[in-house]
Amino acid sequence: MPLGVLFLDLEREIEMIAMSAGKAGSLQEQMNLFDAIHTNLRNLCLSPAGLAIGTADKKKVLIANTVVFLSGGIFKSKSTAEVVFTATTHDIPANASTVQEAMYLMTLAADGTPTLTMGAISSGAGTALLPERPATGTPIGAVRVAIAAGSTIFDATTDELDEAHITDTYYDFGYVGARFDAAQ
Repeated sequence: MPLGVLFLDLEREIEMIAMSAGKAGSLQEQMNLFDAIHTNLRNLCLSPAGLAIGTADKKKVLIANTVVFLSGGIFKSKSTAEVVFTATTHDIPANASTVQEAMYLMTLAADGTPTLTMGAISSGAGTALLPERPATGTPIGAVRVAIAAGSTIFDATTDELDEAHITDTYYDFGYVGARFDAAQ
């Protein structure tokens, strides 16, 4: 299917989704939505990153596969790497009675530099949401880090991801769509 036809089909699909959801709004709102989807299509992950716990350093997130991705519509690739969490910024405080967790979105800059962006901390297993997609970078996956109820925090500087109080789940992404509401 030619790319122009794909974009026309996407535009029609966007209009149908917006109208069926009662969010047709103004022409400008529809154009903004289409622009957001267009931007996302220009920044796609085209092969699985194979995100996992680090092998050389269990405090890091491993990009196990060479990743092929689009950055601004230009083909790029990133070889394997281990990505460190940001000290204190990525910590999750403990809660004596409830699981605490957060989602960390992994993006690649045009030059292949990986970044982890932390979403809001939530209470309860399976409740964390992805953070807002950064203005730049191609999303390639995410990590959900949950810490067991109790007094032990997730210390992004020193904790290994296989410690007993941590449950980590890894996701590979191809496309991260525009958000239609506050939850994703």
